[in-house]
Amino acid sequence: MTNILTITGRELRAYFLSPIAYIIIALFAFFTGFLFTQILVASQQAQLTGDFQWMVVLALILAPALTMRLFADENRQGTIELLMTAPVRDWEIVAGKFIAALIGFAALLVPTLWHVLMIKRYGDPDLGPIATGYLGVLLVGAAFVGVGMLASSLTQNQFIAYMIGMISLLFLWVADAPAGAVGSTGFVGSLFKFLALPGHFQDFFNGVIDTEHVLYFLSLAAIAIFLTVRVVESRRWR
Repeated sequence: MTNILTITGRELRAYFLSPIAYIIIALFAFFTGFLFTQILVASQQAQLTGDFQWMVVLALILAPALTMRLFADENRQGTIELLMTAPVRDWEIVAGKFIAALIGFAALLVPTLWHVLMIKRYGDPDLGPIATGYLGVLLVGAAFVGVGMLASSLTQNQFIAYMIGMISLLFLWVADAPAGAVGSTGFVGSLFKFLALPGHFQDFFNGVIDTEHVLYFLSLAAIAIFLTVRVVESRRWR
């Protein structure tokens, strides 16, 4: 556990000592604030359902930027070899980087808390859907961070890592599109529909916590972490 916390602290320092994290947080805060204002004015309702939906869309774009340097930069500079010769196991390296990136993603949501304060001040919102909405966004973030980290482990170029992560997430976003062609009632069609991201986060924004959706996002993150560990392990044999 000590090794994981050490790696996590190292990555967090790398995040917040560089301008990248602050730029991403500022972009996320600006766009979510702008969209929150537009949705609130248009709907005249004290709820954040539309806001959460746009948070996920923005996370789709920004999460790969948050993770693109995790391994790609280490691979480019050659510091990954130094890290792997340290008395730390491969899964601890991956776990530490994942936790740091997830904390970085959670930091994106901090500026959005003023949205809650605003609707609480001027309305009477149901706090249940708001709480489950934030839980849903965090679970989506865990899955996005896992996929982005896996993409970063595959290359030495941060831009390529960003593109691999972005394309992978876009595929998951529209995974149900082929279901119409192969038939939505067959096994393959049902599989594509299950893989599609949008069908798994909407219930959270409506105040519903479904264990199937929770397991979907946790499983996606776990699979990405497992594959990243395998990629890191493979470097020992090169």
